[in-house]
Amino acid sequence: MAQTAIFGINSNLDTGGIIDNLVALQRSPIDIVEAKRALEDAKLLSFQDLRGRLQTFKSILTTFNTEAEFLATKSSFANTNATDTNSVVSLSTSSQASSGTFSLTVNNLARETKIVSSGFASTSGAVTQGDIVIIVGTTSATITIDSTNDTADGLRLAINNSGLDVKATFLNDGSSTNPVRLVISGTQTGADNSVSITSATVTFSLSQTAQDASFTLDGIAINKSSNTVTDVITGTIVTLESAGSGTITLSSDTDTIKENIQSYVNGFNELMVHLRDVLSLNADTGETSVLFANFTVQNLQQKLRATASQQILGVSGDFSYLSQIGIRTLSDGTLSIDDGELTDALAEDVTNVSELFSSKGSTTSSAVTFVGFTSKTVSGGYTLQVSNGVPQLATSGSSTFVDATGTGNFFAGADGTDTEGLNFRIASLTDGSYGTITLTLGVAEIINRILANLTDASLDGPLEAEIDTATETIKDFDETITDLEDRLILFEEDLKKRFTNLEVLLGRLNSQREAFDQSIDGIRALFSGNK
Repeated sequence: MAQTAIFGINSNLDTGGIIDNLVALQRSPIDIVEAKRALEDAKLLSFQDLRGRLQTFKSILTTFNTEAEFLATKSSFANTNATDTNSVVSLSTSSQASSGTFSLTVNNLARETKIVSSGFASTSGAVTQGDIVIIVGTTSATITIDSTNDTADGLRLAINNSGLDVKATFLNDGSSTNPVRLVISGTQTGADNSVSITSATVTFSLSQTAQDASFTLDGIAINKSSNTVTDVITGTIVTLESAGSGTITLSSDTDTIKENIQSYVNGFNELMVHLRDVLSLNADTGETSVLFANFTVQNLQQKLRATASQQILGVSGDFSYLSQIGIRTLSDGTLSIDDGELTDALAEDVTNVSELFSSKGSTTSSAVTFVGFTSKTVSGGYTLQVSNGVPQLATSGSSTFVDATGTGNFFAGADGTDTEGLNFRIASLTDGSYGTITLTLGVAEIINRILANLTDASLDGPLEAEIDTATETIKDFDETITDLEDRLILFEEDLKKRFTNLEVLLGRLNSQREAFDQSIDGIRALFSGNK
């Protein structure tokens, strides 16, 4: 500040302005680096945004990556007599349910035991002390009534704390004397869960006998201890609600399946539009988007386009391309759905349509069960044999078998082969041929693998490399800017010092000139006086 106070005081120059202009000129390299940093920062933000969009699309694909997730079944029940309004059953299905109809007659529902005590004047009414034995199925407990619990409510609490599958509550029957009754109910239905009580202190009577549900399905008589039946119709939970008869109908829920397909198309299109935007070039102005010509993004765009038109191998039906079920690729790379064609395809072979989108494993031998796969498993068919007690796999058509890895009856394809990660169970290790294991990968898993390579940081894929490179470049730019700023400060300080020195020097010269002028004036005055 002391320096700036004398700027221009002797030279009458705009020293401050001169310094500002020289500093501004010297700052131009910093401006260039800052512009480069801003561009790199925009690229980083764009890459991070793209990663988020890819993860969002990946989460959509995950929701129907397997046949069990993609397929949906709907159910209905129609009473034999159309005028009946009673609800005989309620139904809940999973993708494991197969289309079909089943004739159902419910004879009676499963129910629990109910036992009612004699009446008490109130919940605090006295109970004679002694032992009460409660038996539930094959389990029993003895409740001792003593001075700590010799009331109706004390007995209720003791029963509820017995650990047995029973529940004790109060019922008021409205009588003028002793209206409070203790109701003991089994918490499990079925004859095997019946409840009985032996007591010399309180009188109990049986009001409802435990019994199994009795029904007939397609002419087969069935008894179950519960009204919720999960193991009669595959993939279907049948909840019995009343006696009656009618027809259960299971069919493919095409609306839900269409919603899955639409979510795929919507996610795909949103991503393709975004990729087009970040790679765009304005032909009129020559202006480019921030990721224009970036190889990683262009490669992703090309791979996604390829997935929409590639053949899905290993399908069980005639549809092996998305275009065969009404999904077309438009000129801008987005997809459209012909609802009529899709509806016809679902009606013709819903399983085949599912295979285009979701992954599925199957076996030809009843002794072999497909368990799963990993991202390293290649789709296709694999021949399975057991040799010297060891399961071996070979690509279909090849005679080269490789030992599987595992113990017991659970095995997986060997690392480094196409079967790596192919998990299966085999019931017998007796030498011989065990048919074929086939893995079909739909577009969900195909795209999922592409996106995983880009979004999974542990894989160090190209997108992560772009983000890391941009981050490091920004860091380098920041260091360069800091270094140049430090140099600029020194440059400005040096200018100020030089101009200050100039003003000091000019001040001295001015002082000398004034002294010289005064001397000259004195001499002139001296000579003038002599005359």
